[in-house]
Amino acid sequence: MEEYTVKLKKLDDDTYCDIVVTEDDNGEVIKFRLEKDSKVFVGEDEDYLTAFRKLRDALLSAGYGMCCAGALVNALQSGMMAGSDRVYLVKLGEKPSMKNAVGIFDPAGADIFPDSKAQEIYAERFFDSI
Repeated sequence: MEEYTVKLKKLDDDTYCDIVVTEDDNGEVIKFRLEKDSKVFVGEDEDYLTAFRKLRDALLSAGYGMCCAGALVNALQSGMMAGSDRVYLVKLGEKPSMKNAVGIFDPAGADIFPDSKAQEIYAERFFDSI
């Protein structure tokens, strides 16, 4: 079982706190879990990034943004990265390289907190731009 410390931003009052996300991988399903204010948040899927996104979206619905690379609007995976804990932080019009690869839970500052749909829209725009 892996653990990641992630900074959360409470969106209604702009306060921050550190929380621990646990990762459990039984070989079939990846499950991310954290507890905040007596509530349990879970993201679970066969795919690593999808499980992360489910956790992130659950936190957003509760009013919390994750300050980590995987939560940024421009975080996406290539086919070769699928299933891993790595993402590219891409820019419109530029092909990504390994220097753009980061860990999903790597710390990242964020002013906006997109949901999975916003990331998908950005990914479409990105692929159209290269």
